[in-house]
Amino acid sequence: MVDQYLDLYAEARDLLCRHSAPLMNAAREEAFARLAALRGQRTAKREEAYRYTDVAAAFAPDYGLNLSRIDIPANPYEAFRCDVPNLSTSVYFVINDAFNTRNLPTAPLPDGVVVDSLRRVAEEHPEWIEGKYDRICRRERRYRRDMEGVESVESIKSIESIKSIDIIDYRYAKTPIVALNTLLAQDGIYIRIPAGVRLERPIQVVNILRSDVEMMVNRRVLVDVGEGAEATILVCDHTADDRRFLVTEVAEVVVGQGAELQLYSLEENASQVHRFTDLSVRQAAASRLVHSVMTLGTGLSCNRVHVSMDGEGAHCTLNGAVIADGTQHVDHGTVITHNAPACESDELYKYVLDDDAVGAFAGRIVVPHGMQQTTSNMVNANLVGSAQARIYTQPILEIYADDVQCSHGSTVGQLNDAALIYMRQRGIPEDEARLLLKQAFATQVIESIQLPALRDRLHHLVEKRFRGELTHCEGCRLCRK
Repeated sequence: MVDQYLDLYAEARDLLCRHSAPLMNAAREEAFARLAALRGQRTAKREEAYRYTDVAAAFAPDYGLNLSRIDIPANPYEAFRCDVPNLSTSVYFVINDAFNTRNLPTAPLPDGVVVDSLRRVAEEHPEWIEGKYDRICRRERRYRRDMEGVESVESIKSIESIKSIDIIDYRYAKTPIVALNTLLAQDGIYIRIPAGVRLERPIQVVNILRSDVEMMVNRRVLVDVGEGAEATILVCDHTADDRRFLVTEVAEVVVGQGAELQLYSLEENASQVHRFTDLSVRQAAASRLVHSVMTLGTGLSCNRVHVSMDGEGAHCTLNGAVIADGTQHVDHGTVITHNAPACESDELYKYVLDDDAVGAFAGRIVVPHGMQQTTSNMVNANLVGSAQARIYTQPILEIYADDVQCSHGSTVGQLNDAALIYMRQRGIPEDEARLLLKQAFATQVIESIQLPALRDRLHHLVEKRFRGELTHCEGCRLCRK
């Protein structure tokens, strides 16, 4: 899958770099070398992270790229009216992969808070992102100092042999998505919350896919939440045009000591969108992260989340709900690494699949040696509504410490026949009874959202989604197309 993109970079390197920032350009050569090492290899099916998603097929078409940064005429503030009722947010737009600078929110942000183009920040304040851009997304690998031939934690078989591991190196993930995005990304969004700042108003980022031709979009995100700060970020994905889109997005997030970040993601893309996202988070001591993702519409959505809890007493919550039908394909993979003692993590992902939809979930909790008093719980529950729908689930605990409380579980089932009979005996039509049971199944994830207005709105959208109705918000012309 990488050959055509390596050739593209070789031909258009000067053009691509000219319309980006020096700091972003500096990372391209290493990304190129990483991809060049994969030239000619069929990586998609061999990579564990993408066992159930055909990456090569998704990247095979010849998509257009806006390397010259041609301005796409659009005023999203006129077309987009998806403000959640009773939820006051500061709304920012990213058109494809370019931060929209027109008609920015009039409500002032607290002093020091920055929401801006990643490219512009990289040019004007490189010190803000140096050491974070293209660094947080690298996966941790631990090496033994005293034994050759042992490359990683996965290859070590006993608690005794792992005690001498004390060398940590950060390298690109085995999969090429992060490297490909680093090679081609020219802009994105940067969010900075200074130490001690508590945002009263959530930040809402609306990603809009807009093009007159089939388009590949490479979007970059960097979020830096300072020590003791508190912030809520809502990200919404929408498609404005009836075209095929291929999206790669790499998001890097730092949550400082004692800081709290609530990060919500709502995907309502069209069926012609193939989206690959990679979110990497590093948490400091006593920090709290809540990440919830809702997939209500897509063609192919493949999402990876990597959380590294690097400070004692950190807490991480990952929640996800997927509603898929037709031929939709949704693949979630998560890795939570407890790199400090006394950390807690909770994880819940639920899928509701109908027709010929395919779902996949791979969750991994890693507790290295010495990370005692770890608490972790992971659950993946799946509801399959047709004989053709498929779900693949793989929850894994990888534990090298003994003073821990860790559990994981996975269930796959159909609608409860007894409950259906009970509801029909009370006059509820079968179709309505099935809809109500599906809604109830997804409720646990929705109820975990801590913003009441967003929670209520999602209940409404999920009901409309199960009824097969359009999920546009009132007054949103983009969603009506």
